[in-house]
Amino acid sequence: MKSLTARRAALLMGVVAGLAAAPAFAADKDPVVAVVNGTELHASSVAAYQRSLPPQMAAQVPYEALLESLINNQLIYDQAKKEGAEKDPEVKQALKQLEQQVVVKAWMGKKLKSEITDAAVQKSYDKFVAEFKPVEEVRARHILTETEDQAKAVIAELKKGADFQETAKTKSKDPSAKQNGGDLGYFTKDEMVPQFAEAAFAMKPGELSTVPVKSQFGYHVIRLEDRRMAAPPAFDQAKPVIREQLAEETAQKVVTDVRAKAKVKRFDPEGKPLPDAK
Repeated sequence: MKSLTARRAALLMGVVAGLAAAPAFAADKDPVVAVVNGTELHASSVAAYQRSLPPQMAAQVPYEALLESLINNQLIYDQAKKEGAEKDPEVKQALKQLEQQVVVKAWMGKKLKSEITDAAVQKSYDKFVAEFKPVEEVRARHILTETEDQAKAVIAELKKGADFQETAKTKSKDPSAKQNGGDLGYFTKDEMVPQFAEAAFAMKPGELSTVPVKSQFGYHVIRLEDRRMAAPPAFDQAKPVIREQLAEETAQKVVTDVRAKAKVKRFDPEGKPLPDAK
């Protein structure tokens, strides 16, 4: 699935962020939750404010606190308007930039939604499957130690019948081993550091490494669990990644098309002309 790994372009991330911040309420199902000096505040505004908070905080702040914060914001906004804050040149510039961001996100989001249809995702998946070239992958467990002597001692214990998973939980310095018993899952040869990959791919299922394998991380004791030829992921598994890749490709194409029709002059920070962009 490496060829489907999406590269997150800054433009695309902005679009996605904009979509995530969109109100989740239909117009007829967005009740009024407060009236502040005659201004109605709706449930969608509370939800949007909650989404603007850091995830951990958003999950902990109760509704009443969110509502009070929203009311306070409206009161401060009203007072600022009374004192003409919106006429300040810096405020005008900030509002202009904000308007541009909102319009760009909304327009690009609509464009992506129309282009990335279920049919487009299916077509991309079918093409990927048709071009997929199976490669060998193995599944292995490992116990990582600081020193070679520690690894040799672990090998001796395992040869005497110690359980590999339990030993990994107690002896491995890999933090994940406490939960997975040293299981690394399936991987291809190019996904691991060379020393580890060479050793693992030279083993047979059920085989235990007889000598420690040194890498940049320390000394590994390896047990090979399985070998197989990798198959393409199922459609449901691949679908989110395909949508992400198509979104990036579509966003890049839109920008390229728009730039091709535009006349753009560029200047350095001192206002001197820059060469035309290639």
